Amino acid sequence: MALTESEAKVLGALAGSTPAQGLTVRQLCERTGLCAGTIRHALHQMAYHGFTVSTRQSPVLWRAAEPGLSLVASCPALREFVPSKALP
Repeated sequence: MALTESEAKVLGALAGSTPAQGLTVRQLCERTGLCAGTIRHALHQMAYHGFTVSTRQSPVLWRAAEPGLSLVASCPALREFVPSKALP
C-alpha cells in the first residue's frame, strides 16, 4: 500500500511517540499541522491496513501498530516525518 503524504505525516508522528503513550486527533493536529478530518481519514485508512490501532476509551488514543512501525523503520522517506527527538 502506498501512503499519501498525510498518512505518512500521521504515521511518523505516531511512530515518534512512546508505545504506551498514544496520541489523540487533537495532538496529531498540533504535531502535523493537518486538519482533524484529514487526520481521521488517514487514521482509519491506515487502521484498515493494519498500520494503526486505537483504544476504545474517550478520548480515543491512536498508536502505530507493529506493521506501521516496521514500515517507518524500513523506509527512509518516512523517517522525515518522525519528530527528530524520537530518532536514535
